[in-house]
Amino acid sequence: MTTAAHAGHQYAFANAYVDYLNWEHGVEDLRSTNADGKNGNRGDHFTLGIEGGAGFDWGELYGFYEYEKINWSSDERNQAMKISGHYRIAGSDFTLYGQVYDINDNKFDSAEQNRVVGIGYLGLQGEGWWFKPWIGYHDISVDGVNLAYVDGVNDSSEFQGNNGGMLGWSAGYAFTVAGQSLMLTNWNEIEFARNDAYSKLQYGDTGLNGAVGLWYDINETFYTGIQYRYFNNKLGWDGYGDAMIYRIGMHL
Repeated sequence: MTTAAHAGHQYAFANAYVDYLNWEHGVEDLRSTNADGKNGNRGDHFTLGIEGGAGFDWGELYGFYEYEKINWSSDERNQAMKISGHYRIAGSDFTLYGQVYDINDNKFDSAEQNRVVGIGYLGLQGEGWWFKPWIGYHDISVDGVNLAYVDGVNDSSEFQGNNGGMLGWSAGYAFTVAGQSLMLTNWNEIEFARNDAYSKLQYGDTGLNGAVGLWYDINETFYTGIQYRYFNNKLGWDGYGDAMIYRIGMHL
């Protein structure tokens, strides 16, 4: 992490990375039909990504871009990106919060964009730790869904627009063990009061999405990490699902 010299700029960071996602190493095996009879049929894959963030006196910004399934054929790959930000209200720890998450799936020729506008709080942080909660209105666009697999939805326009609310946070704790730099992180999103069509698409009117990660700085340039990726009634999965993500990355 680097600190900028000019006034108002508190910190900035950027990373490039390669992820390997394994659907079998979690509690649920999503690579094949599991004991509950759910057809996982999800293949392990590699992802190329880049992320960055910055903090200012007025708030903070974060974003990433990922090119997923690079070991698959080009017509089966995904692209995902996200940008989020807090803007301090009258210089306080309360913020105006917003985020946009967009994913395009080549295999199913589908796309989804999630937009959240709400309020957040930046007052829960100190030296080497932070907890940044937020809550907001959730607006959504969904395209390319095969309606034959969604009971009771007759037109794709039923997915669009108001999708209830979203509650979430990002959290982290940096520490050392035997002189080695480590960091524990968590991001979490809870969708609630979804619209009827999206509830049918994702198997419920509430959903959970997040990850817990443990990170290790190999040196000043390279780092590695492991994430436990979890979700419930999300990512097209009925009930609880999970995966493990293994990363090697570079601090830019």
